[in-house]
Amino acid sequence: MNPDTQALTPIPELLQRLPGLHGGCPQPKNHPELAPWRETSRMAKSSPEKKAPPELRVLPMELRLGDRLADERSEWQVIGRPYTTGGGKTAHVRVESVNNPGVTEIRSWGSHERVGVKRDETKGS
Repeated sequence: MNPDTQALTPIPELLQRLPGLHGGCPQPKNHPELAPWRETSRMAKSSPEKKAPPELRVLPMELRLGDRLADERSEWQVIGRPYTTGGGKTAHVRVESVNNPGVTEIRSWGSHERVGVKRDETKGS
């Protein structure tokens, strides 16, 4: 085959010659011309009852009593109202460990930083 004509071979013919591309191997998602050959029937579907509540990203001064924070050591529940020091540049809040009740800490963040929390939306605001 002439090298000039090989560069002009259409994509479907290349797929027929390369068995690995349509045999269940991952395919690039940025090629729309390959969409008819992608197999999506084996993709896992998530069930609605198994979904975790989405994590909110809030400013430290927007934390509420009962919000839950997680770090590498434990999961924490907010037990005090947030307050600021340093001219409003640093925010603090008192938290209690969910795993070990009675263990409390004061957590601090920059007032501009967002904090990931799990918030029970069924309670009143």
